[in-house]
Amino acid sequence: MLKEQIAATLLGLARIAAVAAATVSMAQAAQAAEAPYKLGYLVDASGQQSTTLKPTFDAFQLYIAQLNRAGGVNGRQVQIVTRDIQSDTQRSLNAVEQLRSESVSAVLGLGATNTHAPVYAAAQKLGLPVLASNPINIPIVLPPVKPYAFGLGQELSLAGIIGGHFAHRLRPQGKTIACVAFEVPGSILSCNKILEQAKAEGYQRGELYTVPISQRDFRAVVDRIVSLNPDVVADCIGREHLAALLPVLAASAYSGIFLSMDTGIGDKTLIDAVPANSKLQVYSFTRFVTHGDGAGSQASALRTALAAAHMPDDDASYAGGWALGLVVTDALRRCQGACGPDALRAALENVDIDSGGLTGARLTFTPNDHYGPSAWRLYRYDAAGKSLSAVGGWQRIASDGKLTP
Repeated sequence: MLKEQIAATLLGLARIAAVAAATVSMAQAAQAAEAPYKLGYLVDASGQQSTTLKPTFDAFQLYIAQLNRAGGVNGRQVQIVTRDIQSDTQRSLNAVEQLRSESVSAVLGLGATNTHAPVYAAAQKLGLPVLASNPINIPIVLPPVKPYAFGLGQELSLAGIIGGHFAHRLRPQGKTIACVAFEVPGSILSCNKILEQAKAEGYQRGELYTVPISQRDFRAVVDRIVSLNPDVVADCIGREHLAALLPVLAASAYSGIFLSMDTGIGDKTLIDAVPANSKLQVYSFTRFVTHGDGAGSQASALRTALAAAHMPDDDASYAGGWALGLVVTDALRRCQGACGPDALRAALENVDIDSGGLTGARLTFTPNDHYGPSAWRLYRYDAAGKSLSAVGGWQRIASDGKLTP
């Protein structure tokens, strides 16, 4: 009898232990299910490129806040761990190391183009996917695929091809084109592509003018432009630089076409930089919609969020930041469990979503293409109405640089 009592007691204790273990396991599973997805974001929030790069981050933050209020993704909140890297290479590399130690699943954003290649290389060694946002990406995101490198912005070589094509469209009989670039690899690359594409479509001469990234006095550059008198002047510079260049150019003897690449420039910056009596014909082009353009569910959602946050809807970078939110959400929804770096990388390779009016193409990544086909739009500045209006439809381009109708 005593043996039977002992056996029954041990059995009871075993059952209690099993129930307790199951309860702990369930609690741990529930806790794991509620743990947030952690994503890093590198942004120039206080450096020389902050006015160019921060608007995309601001719109992305609006999107994530709205997403979390609606319950997050797969029952989890999305936590963004931000680092202000001031477009400095060493600060960027230090931030990648810190973010990896904090167990983020990916790095988003990035600073000026001088930081991109080192960040991609460091993140690949750590097994972290990097998704560069609008406005600037570099060719590392293009095929052939680099395992951890993705891009969702204006890849600068493709932007250059588009710019050269638009220059020819605006002045089909033109012969000479000039382009103003920063003394950084990405900006020079983009301007060179503009010149090459314009020549491929019939132009005979292209001139590249480079300036330090800290440049604010453009009188010497404008003197050279006036001397050359090109049919089109293009650029690949930042917000504050365009604000300094354009008034000087408009006040000069030059009266041709100025074609601005919207690398985070924004409508207001361009409009404010054009004097009322300007002789220039001013145009801009971008990958994402600008103020008043675009119709669709996501374009409407973005504008509602901007209005609620008292942010002006005058910047295509806002649309780029909202699009980044859409891509991140779609990838997280495809992830299982905690969605670590490798799982998120695999999920990103299967993103294929409607942009909801934010741009003229779907937002698509594949295992063989981490950038995807993109679409770009040309806008004309109307001096009388002080506004920008679309010129024609969307110009599509494949990630290999081939233009499509």
